[in-house]
Amino acid sequence: MGDVKTGDVKILVVEDEAVTGMDIRRSLTELGYSVCAIATTGELAVRKAGELHPDLILMDIMLAGKMTGIEAAEIIKEQYHIPVVYLTAYSDDSYLTKAKLTEPFGYILKPFREQELKTTIEMALYKYAMEHALKISEETTRVLLNATEDLLFLIDINGRFLAANLALAMKTGKKVQDFIGTNVSDLVEQGVLSQRMAVWNLNVTQKKPVHFEEEFKSAWFETSVYPVVNLEGQVVLYAVSIRDITKNKTIEEQSRQNEEFFRSLIEETSDIIAILNKDGTLRHESPSIAKSLGYAPDLLVGKPISGILPNEDIPVFNRILGEILDNPGIVKPIRLMINDNDGSVHIMEGIISNLYGNPVIDGIVLNGWIRRSGADR
Repeated sequence: MGDVKTGDVKILVVEDEAVTGMDIRRSLTELGYSVCAIATTGELAVRKAGELHPDLILMDIMLAGKMTGIEAAEIIKEQYHIPVVYLTAYSDDSYLTKAKLTEPFGYILKPFREQELKTTIEMALYKYAMEHALKISEETTRVLLNATEDLLFLIDINGRFLAANLALAMKTGKKVQDFIGTNVSDLVEQGVLSQRMAVWNLNVTQKKPVHFEEEFKSAWFETSVYPVVNLEGQVVLYAVSIRDITKNKTIEEQSRQNEEFFRSLIEETSDIIAILNKDGTLRHESPSIAKSLGYAPDLLVGKPISGILPNEDIPVFNRILGEILDNPGIVKPIRLMINDNDGSVHIMEGIISNLYGNPVIDGIVLNGWIRRSGADR
């Protein structure tokens, strides 16, 4: 509200002396503020706060009636969250002590000067705006922390919890607030975290983020530790993120085994098997290509397969390649002439398939066999 013009600020005045209330209204109006109402009792102040929703309330501490200004301010704070500035002619410590419990946004002693009134109101509005922005920021942070299944927490350099998310609380069977002030070592002793996850081995001079994967309790976890430094450049906190990557590791291992199995099939088969990129270049070849056509092993890798086709068969191959690229998963029969290393021409028959997206192959597979009748086209 720091950028709000005074004329846009609505103020509720709570004052049981009519003359004083009118004087305050006049002063506020001259300062450019809008007075939405004057309440003479605490009960009326609470009701008007709910009806008018002012931006700020000037509240006399001592009011006629059953409810004091302090009691009214407490209710308004709980129900409507409107900032209150106390007006009082008393500087007695007992009154001020009670008033402080309601967390007011300022005090003004009667009689007051208009400039003092303006300064106190502006400071109260600014403080309220900052606290409101902080609450929104804290709520946003809380939502973000709990919007993930990852374990997230914040600890000081001594391992004491300053914050934790719901995922960590659910994993341990605790409430989020139960972590605050406790030590991360408790979770290590309980077998919830490893020592590395608890940042036991990190030097306080380490200011760069640290990332590592670790197998723990028959599962795999990816941990990221982000040191937080103060204005003097000293590490004072650690933000820790722990993600369960067991499923990813299982998929990676299965893919690795599948790839090894597929590679062994290629290397042991007498058929010609080649994996092509989308542009027709050879990515991987079976050893049988070298044996059947007389080329040195891997000589053709990285080169267009059209390089071993007679010129008249290149358009045929390009057309077939285009068709299967347009239709993922399609399998087509293929019959091409192929040049071997000594210049002889052979017929290759087989199939070609688009296996892009397959976690093991992810390419075009050409599977064929050579007919040893070079003149037969």
